[in-house]
Parts: sequence; structure tokens; C-alpha cells
Amino acid sequence: MILLFISAILVSFTGLLFSLNFSMQGLNRAVINTPIELLYRTVSYEDEILKFEKDRVEEDLSHYYSKSLSRYCKDYTVDYYFYNKADGSMCLNNRCDAVEITVSCKLIMDYTFYRVMYYELKGK
Repeated sequence: MILLFISAILVSFTGLLFSLNFSMQGLNRAVINTPIELLYRTVSYEDEILKFEKDRVEEDLSHYYSKSLSRYCKDYTVDYYFYNKADGSMCLNNRCDAVEITVSCKLIMDYTFYRVMYYELKGK
């Protein structure tokens, strides 16, 4: 009888770990392999300097993440922090040369997936 109880707990725990592993790998694939073309489309050429357009970055990436992340978690957040790469200060314009994108998603119980990516424009 005790073996039946232990095997039931073991099967439940294995299923929980499989579900967590499946979600983590899917989230990693979706976030790490974010198509760079989405960011290339948001770059504008201003005064011989390349700049990200804030609104387009947020719109394009939010659309991409809504399609790709919704398969693996119900509630997720995507935060954008635009900054100047020269001094790291916050960019207040609509056009910035660097962006930090933070993706977080609550998975099973209290375990949270958390990934931060940095994109900076270099050169002309």
C-alpha cells in the first residue's frame, strides 16, 4: 500500500517536472530566438546616426511575444527600457540607440521565468 502511495507521488512529481521543462524550453526558444528582423524594421536613420523608434519596437515585439509566449504561460510581462548607450542614461526621446527588454512569466507555483536582453546600435 505504501508503494502505491509513493509511486503516485512520483508520477505526479514527474509530470510536474515535465510540464515545467516543456514551458521553460519553449519560452527560451521564443525569447532567445527573437527574430532580429523585428528590430531591424524599427531602426531609423537620423542625422547620420541609427536609432530605434520606441513605438515601433514596442508594437512589433509585443505582437510577436503575444503569439509566441501565450502557448507556454498564461500571464507574462514584457518591459522595455530605452537608454543612451554612451552613458547608460534613460532615453526620453522617441528615438534611442539602445533598448533593454525584460520578459517574465509566472510558471508552476512560485517559479518565474525571467530573461533580460540588451540590443544596442553600433556604427552608422
